[in-house]
Amino acid sequence: MMYTRKAWVAGTFYPEQPERLVDMVRHLLKKESKLIDYSLGKHHILGGIVPHAGYMYSGYEAVHLYELIRYSEIDFDTILILHPNHTILMDEDLSVTGSDIWETPLGKLEVDLEFAKMLNLPMNRIAHQNEHSAEVQLPFLQLFLRKGFKILPISMNHQTVSCALKLANLIIETNQILKRRLLVLASSDFSHYLAPDLAYRQDQYVVKAISEFDTEQIFNKVKRHRISVCGFGPIMTLVAYSRMLHKDAIAKVLRRGNSGDVRSSNSVVDYLSILFYRPKFA
Repeated sequence: MMYTRKAWVAGTFYPEQPERLVDMVRHLLKKESKLIDYSLGKHHILGGIVPHAGYMYSGYEAVHLYELIRYSEIDFDTILILHPNHTILMDEDLSVTGSDIWETPLGKLEVDLEFAKMLNLPMNRIAHQNEHSAEVQLPFLQLFLRKGFKILPISMNHQTVSCALKLANLIIETNQILKRRLLVLASSDFSHYLAPDLAYRQDQYVVKAISEFDTEQIFNKVKRHRISVCGFGPIMTLVAYSRMLHKDAIAKVLRRGNSGDVRSSNSVVDYLSILFYRPKFA
């Protein structure tokens, strides 16, 4: 039996009507296009950190990453979407989607079931059913990538260094066999509900550790300073994965902002898009 995961946050996090959704993303891109460093698109893109809030808040950051992916010379086969679990407590550390298809207002996306099964992780529809952090990436992928790719959402229910290293190793080992052209996305917002200057300072601890590809330091800074980066597990995984593959990998902040940029407030959520790539002529 085929299982389709229906869109859960269409109409709240992003428009439910296809025309309005396309128009909104076009508006975001038009507003940001002059600020995008298109030269980065020539490099070998490994993945990126991308926010998962409502498009009206975090879409300005997200389009920077997706536009560079669109300009990549790589036709990606499989998009791994590593995300936190906001909605349900799970015993298992990691949950691969148990659905065959994920649906959005723009159509259906096929799950890379071969990759999922070879990871040998629990497959669980419940972990993803009411979780927004993978779903909000899908319309961007549908609008910015060439057709033919598959997706694989993976929920990190327990965000620890050991889980991150385990998942990074599993991805690499699996792809040594399947040889997919992979794009790895870490879905995460940064500090939540702080004054803008404090949120910036808090997040800078994490940004510095990311730039140094120091997985343990990301975890230590989040815990020591009580930084509310909701997807630090996916971030640690992407950092470990990138450095395991390429010692010369680079993490580049593309854009950072917060919800107060859209609706003035002294309590904001921070959003960053960060590109992970290997210099083309390294």
